[in-house]
Formats: sequence, C-alpha cells, structure tokens
Amino acid sequence: MAAMINTENLSKNYGAGRGISNLTMEVPEKSIFGFIGPNGSGKTTTIKCLCGLIIPTSGRGWIDGLEVLPKNIQQIKAKIGYLPDEFGVYEQMSVWEYLDFFGAAYKIRPAQRKQRIYEVLELTDSSHMIDYQVSSLSRGMHQKIGIAKTMLHDPKVLILDEPANGLDPHARIEMRKTILRLKEIGKTIMLSSHILPELSAICDRVAIIEKAKLLVQGPIKEITRSLQEKIQLLIEVDSDLDAAVKACKEFDNVENASVSVNEIRVDYQGNRTQVADLNAHLIKAGVRIQSISEIEVDLENVFLTVTSKHEQRQDDDSGDDDKAANDARERILDRMGKEE
Repeated sequence: MAAMINTENLSKNYGAGRGISNLTMEVPEKSIFGFIGPNGSGKTTTIKCLCGLIIPTSGRGWIDGLEVLPKNIQQIKAKIGYLPDEFGVYEQMSVWEYLDFFGAAYKIRPAQRKQRIYEVLELTDSSHMIDYQVSSLSRGMHQKIGIAKTMLHDPKVLILDEPANGLDPHARIEMRKTILRLKEIGKTIMLSSHILPELSAICDRVAIIEKAKLLVQGPIKEITRSLQEKIQLLIEVDSDLDAAVKACKEFDNVENASVSVNEIRVDYQGNRTQVADLNAHLIKAGVRIQSISEIEVDLENVFLTVTSKHEQRQDDDSGDDDKAANDARERILDRMGKEE
C-alpha cells in the first residue's frame, strides 16, 4: 500500500530535550494511523511540522508525495484537514454560519458551499445541529463540528490531534464511528491520542513516541507479537476440565494452565508454529477441543512494555557513561600518583 505521509529523520529542537529527534515513519494511504505518546512527547510538534505550521530543524516530510516546504505550503494545505486539540469557535454564530464562514475562507464558491456544508454535516452525523447556536454545543458536538469544518475542502488527509480528549464515553463511541466512516470514504487519518483503548479499536497501524524519539511503529498485532515474551492461549474444551488442564501441563513449553469459567488459560513459551503440536497432544490425551485462540495483548500493555524497555536502555546507557567516567577518573588519579 502506498504511503500518504512520510517523514525522514524529522527533527525540531527547542532545547533542553524538547521537540522531536530523527523521526522516520510512514502512514499508508486510506488507513487510520495512531500516533501515541504521553503529553510533551512531541506528537503536536510532529503534526505541526507536517502541516507546515513550523519549520523543522532538520529532516524532511511529505504529504501525498509532495515535500513539506514553504514553497509548497498552499498545496499541502489543500491536501490536509487539521483539527488541533483546542480550536477556536465563534460562539455567537449558528453551526450553519460557522461552517459557511470557513467555507468562504477555503474559497469554496457560494453555489457549492451550501451543498458541501450539508455533505460534511451528514458525514459527521451532525445534520440535526445545523441551526444550533455554537455556544450551546457540548464538547462532543464541538468536536464533530470541528471535523466537519476540516472536511469542507475535501482533503485527502485528516490529522486529528487528541479528538477524544475530554469526551464522555458516549461521545467517544460517536467519535469512533465518525472516524471509521471517514476511512470508509477513502480518507487517510493520522490520529494523535493518549487514550489507548480508543486507538486499539480503530487503528490499522500505530507509532509510539516518547521524549522526542520514535520507539516503534507498525501494525498493532505485529508490534504485540514482537514484544511478547510468551503467548497466552485460550482453549475451549468439551470434556473434563481438570483432565484437560493436566494434559496441557504435560506438554513442553506450557508454563501454566488454569481453568477460567469453562475455558483453559495457558501460558505458552514456545513458538506459534508449535501450537498445532499442543493441539495434537491434547487430542491424543483424549481432550475434545472446540477451539484454541491466542489472547491478544491490549495496546495499553504494548505501550507500557515499549516505553519501559526504552527507559531501561537509557538507564543502561547512563550506567555505561558513569562507568566510563569513573574509569577515566581512576586513570587520571593513578597517573597523578605516579607523577608525585
């Protein structure tokens, strides 16, 4: 699948470790890409570089094959619909007036503007709000109208910075439906968030950033599998559970097996290709198996694993630096003693 967004060693240095450092990532066309990281990790800086709102210190970025450079900014803006975490609204306007105002700002002709407003309101399931006063909108309604506004000029790419931030559970579900609907019509969506359950439900790929550095990127399942030190299996059987647990524990690489309701949870240390051998072993032991499935690790655990490993590497590097410094000091003191 072709990439719609690319970066190559993209950096923005604000000093004191702030900004982003050598980010290289790829967002496939017509996908939902989750950009994950704690507050202050560099998510918004990355987004602003891609939108041409700030100039990177070094590195490059492309939107739909067009490099993000000052000379290309107008074309880049035509390709992107950007919804920041906080965006201005004109509370004295109605929703119709608000969208009409931005439609004019996008230079959409009056004859086309009316139809386009109806279209974006329907896409975001907001048609019933057309005459609402902006000041009367809830946070969830604000976000929907914000997305409708970013869609007015029909961009190929939508970059949404923390769109579910501050929403109640019902509004988050509605936001998720809206984002999936936008993917269905062919939009590429880059979604920045720290609300991990929301992303795992809708994203095709994710990237995890912390302390200005990109730690990992790729499909959630691939990242999960690469990080898992052991596999958890869920085995549903139609026979004696205690006998089935005993048979599981007799198989090599099964660390633990326990009953959960009418199923068996197994901690398995072997390769995935050997799960078929476990299945054959259980059948030979007289266990009637209905299904064997792998328990997926959720995105929150993936995030915690990736960031903790990054912190461990930093601590190890720091330890190496400290050891080198101590060795250097010892050599200097030893030399000083010999000179005396």
